[in-house]
Amino acid sequence: MAFSIFAKNSQGQKSDCHISFHGHLIDIKTRESIPGTLVRIKELDKAAVSDSAGVFSFSDLCPGQYSFTCAVIGYDTLVKKINLAKSGHAVFELSGQELGTVEISGKQKKEALSTVAHETLAGVAIDEVRGESLGESLKDITGLNSIQTGPGISKPVIHGLYSNRILILNNGVGQAGQQWGSDHAPEIDPFTASEITVIKGAESVRYGSDAMGGVVSLQPKEMPRTPGIDGELNLVGASNNGMGVASIMLEGAFGKNLAGLSWRIQGTVNRAGNSEAPGYYLDNTGDFERDYSAQLSYRHEIFGADLYYSSYNTQIGILTASEVGNLADLDSALKSSKPNEPSKFTYKITTPYQTVAHNLLKTSGYIYLSDDSKIQAIYSQQQDLREEVANDASYTNTQVNSVADSFFIITNSAEVEWETRYLNNFSSEIGISGSTQSNYHKTVDFYGVIPNFLNYGGGVYAIQKWQKGFWTLEGGLRYDYLWEQVYMYNENLEYVAPLHEYSHLSGTLGATCQISDRLTWNFNYGNAWRPPEPNELYGKGVHLSAASFELGDSALGVEQSNNFSTSARYESPKLKVELGVYYNIINNFIFLEPTGKPIYQISGVVPGFQYTQANVLYEGADLDINYHFTPRFSIVSKSTIVRAYNYTIHDYLIYVPADRFDNGLKYEFRNFGKVTKPYLVASNVYVRHQDRVPVNNYDYAPPPPAYTLFNAGFGFFVMSQKRNIEINLTVNNIANTTYRDYLDRLRYFSAEPGRNIMLRLKIPLWPEKTVNND
Repeated sequence: MAFSIFAKNSQGQKSDCHISFHGHLIDIKTRESIPGTLVRIKELDKAAVSDSAGVFSFSDLCPGQYSFTCAVIGYDTLVKKINLAKSGHAVFELSGQELGTVEISGKQKKEALSTVAHETLAGVAIDEVRGESLGESLKDITGLNSIQTGPGISKPVIHGLYSNRILILNNGVGQAGQQWGSDHAPEIDPFTASEITVIKGAESVRYGSDAMGGVVSLQPKEMPRTPGIDGELNLVGASNNGMGVASIMLEGAFGKNLAGLSWRIQGTVNRAGNSEAPGYYLDNTGDFERDYSAQLSYRHEIFGADLYYSSYNTQIGILTASEVGNLADLDSALKSSKPNEPSKFTYKITTPYQTVAHNLLKTSGYIYLSDDSKIQAIYSQQQDLREEVANDASYTNTQVNSVADSFFIITNSAEVEWETRYLNNFSSEIGISGSTQSNYHKTVDFYGVIPNFLNYGGGVYAIQKWQKGFWTLEGGLRYDYLWEQVYMYNENLEYVAPLHEYSHLSGTLGATCQISDRLTWNFNYGNAWRPPEPNELYGKGVHLSAASFELGDSALGVEQSNNFSTSARYESPKLKVELGVYYNIINNFIFLEPTGKPIYQISGVVPGFQYTQANVLYEGADLDINYHFTPRFSIVSKSTIVRAYNYTIHDYLIYVPADRFDNGLKYEFRNFGKVTKPYLVASNVYVRHQDRVPVNNYDYAPPPPAYTLFNAGFGFFVMSQKRNIEINLTVNNIANTTYRDYLDRLRYFSAEPGRNIMLRLKIPLWPEKTVNND
């Protein structure tokens, strides 16, 4: 271990105990700062916690020798003795522990001791879910579920909330597409991310109204700084739907006159055919995805800049069984245990289907004004085209296709933020942001599931954090304004352009106490809001890919929430326990409610749904336990419980996730030969029957029964030609259990896919000089 100390200029040694000392904690290998580290002075029983930049400080010290003990999960404890005669600062270099893959869900990453519960998938943990959708890959994290529309489309649910209440950050940019639909999965290639962080609570002050329910942040790995070229190839195969995925990444950095400049390119191809439920295939559920991205980065001592572009393109089949011709067929489909029409495996995608093309251009930069102050700015443009294609019922030849819906949305956004680090134990973030969106509904219908609209919005926010000793206190305020005009024809074929203006003040208060190096407690209160979306106000049409007719309500008001959450985390070498509870009051909560009245269309009959709102309460608990019987043998238990009550009707709220319990065992074997870090896992997932539904509801089918799934997997690294190749294999639903999930919109028509075996390979393209599997 090495450390260095630099004395500041002073007028001579003082003996009046006014010495100040600052330390900077960094990873000895990556040279990155280490936030959230508890630093104690043994002789004085004083403590401090490093901030987001890895900096800690002590003041009013007397001259003398002190022992500084630095402890944080994931690193070896460091003890350094330093003689202080005058004010100064030092660099502390910590060595990472060989954690391997102890946690099935991924390593918990501390970031600036956030007062909102959060968890990160990284390293091997994220490699174990490669090839799965974003929503499915996050279900192992407590507090998360997914809402689905068939086997290939899912989006994350955090503490019961989803869609426009969950902000998805793609490389620091809020994802902007047609995310209002439950069948509209995030238009992101997960292979671009090296880690995924989930914030389980309101973050509206920092990110705006879209973060009312939480944040999912996908971050690529740091750009390379060492001159040379590197890269990797990811391959994934699945047995159930014949899925094959290939994703390649190349990156490099320049030296000499171009030192500081680096680049990265990446591309993914994903092809899947019909999924298979136990006993039958799900007709027309294949997909074909092609993605690519490129990034250019420059870093200087005090400033940096990035240019990033990504393109996401996919074609997704819509379950044929969700299309019914008349009321008798709909009734038969709802009562049948499987689709009435037989199917077989094929990669061919026929009507109905949807296509999505999403392009993102981002440019960003930052400059340090001083060691304690930084300004950064981001500008981005996103273009999103979504089309739903069906047979044209106006033709006798059913092979004639027509675009049933086409939505094209352009989003421009910009943000400037000023950060200051530690001025008398304070740090601040002050920012201003603005955006504009234009949505063009390209079909010729006078009205549709979402109308044309144009909006302009802006926000200004300030977050203040105080950190001293064991405590971190945080508070913030944000003011938002939104101007939005909708353009459409009404039922009388009159052209109208209703105008809406919204403004709101959001706030947050939080506290974290590092009670010891093993025990942390935090509390957070967040006040948030969300204006109604244009589809919720004025939508009227068939949502083809969700197999529904959706009707808006122009009288809907603004959602307002008051979210209280607290959690405690204990971590020792053998035991990790984290318990979080929350209590979220939402007034004017907007949701899609079944009417019980199917709607007749030229193309057939579809279930009818109506947007409505109510005053509701969401409350629940997340429990995560990880216990090591031995250094190699461990058990993991995860429980997610959500309750929601509709005070407007004095009954339960519809479409709330059922209780989920996930218990697993893991054994890590000794290395042998060229094989390192081999492990074997087995787990059981139990999802309760959702019996907490409104008594007088008009759902088209009752909540499905409870189900139990058994899963298993193994993985290891193997050295081949100086390349450390990662291999893992998982088997989901080993018993090939037939089940339906309450949050799947297509549960009315079919069961979920059955047994699925997935093989994943991660292959470095260049030989490694140093092997590091973490």
